[in-house]
Amino acid sequence: MNQLVPEIVRIGVGNGRIKCVTPQRVEYLDEAGQECFVDLEECARNWVQSRGACRGRKYRYVAGRGMIEHPHWVEFTNKRRTRFEFRSSVAYTCCSSEEARTSSEAYTCCFSGGARRLKHLLFEARWITEDWL
Repeated sequence: MNQLVPEIVRIGVGNGRIKCVTPQRVEYLDEAGQECFVDLEECARNWVQSRGACRGRKYRYVAGRGMIEHPHWVEFTNKRRTRFEFRSSVAYTCCSSEEARTSSEAYTCCFSGGARRLKHLLFEARWITEDWL
């Protein structure tokens, strides 16, 4: 059974940061610095159970997003309903799916609009998100 209230991780607050986005998972540190991950296959299965499959697509849904609200957020459909909330102008350590396949080292990318960057990294790994208003 899924949680009713999302597990909120504030990216850019304390130790909260995304470490890596791969075809299998999103690895991150929570605000206390604990290493965690979101299993993207679990998210895709939960999406299909709750919303149905999107036939004929190469990409599968794994999360909803709120890019109009402040702070921007991405909420995964895993059991914990992990929601990343993004502060602007913060640094993240992340790796694209291609980087993850070819190297064990993550690269550092600094950007604002972290929810959009995460959306792009997920898309590179063949996952998509949907706007939730």
